[in-house]
Amino acid sequence: MSRSLPGSLLDVSWDHNSHYHGHLLRQALPYGPAVDRRALAGPPRGGPADARPPRPRALDVGCGGGRFARLLATRGFIVDAIDPENRMIETARALTPPRLPVDYRVASLEEAELDPEGYGFVSAVSSIHHMPFGPSLERMASALAPGGTLAVLGHYRERGWADAAVALAALGPQWTIGAGLRVARALTKTPDLHRSGPTADMPVREPDMGLDEIAEAVRAHLPGARLRRLLFWRYSLVYTRPARSRTGADRRRAGTPLP
Repeated sequence: MSRSLPGSLLDVSWDHNSHYHGHLLRQALPYGPAVDRRALAGPPRGGPADARPPRPRALDVGCGGGRFARLLATRGFIVDAIDPENRMIETARALTPPRLPVDYRVASLEEAELDPEGYGFVSAVSSIHHMPFGPSLERMASALAPGGTLAVLGHYRERGWADAAVALAALGPQWTIGAGLRVARALTKTPDLHRSGPTADMPVREPDMGLDEIAEAVRAHLPGARLRRLLFWRYSLVYTRPARSRTGADRRRAGTPLP
């Protein structure tokens, strides 16, 4: 449903989540030593299509209308996308071209049947505050293949002067972007999809954890994860699962220098 001005990169369906999609994708490509980058390319010249490595798999948790799942699929991933709301999954399927390898399933994270260590990349975009925080982090991390990465874009409850200062700093950029979007919609005669589009009535819940509580829970449930406050009322949490140690012979074959 994204629309752009001719010759421009201005996305008139911008929102606070899509603003950070590029940040999430940078965590995904490359997302660890378990991934062979050749899997993202086409078949080798002069060789059969099945000679290339298998395409990497990604899991998008709480996919909503499927926007980020579709983005992952366009970057070479085979995507499993889950959401507990049946109408969100129906909308996501309707918006997804058949050529994109996205398998949408109606399921909560707790109920979903996931392949243990089956995914090189796992994402949760503005969804983890709908779920039990610590257990959800552990469940998503357990689905990662060794070397794979979990990337969470989350909401937090504002508490204290630091949160208020960041919120105040975000108002200027938000108003500027909003004004530009209104002009772009007028020029392209594009409706505001967040008001009238198919995902306009997406379930919304206010977060109940502040950043300090989130940081404490991360230390308890997912040591080694990197937590970072972002500008537009969001935070980023990135965790890379340690790769399994390899034997000397394996490392020589992979071209990895031995210590």
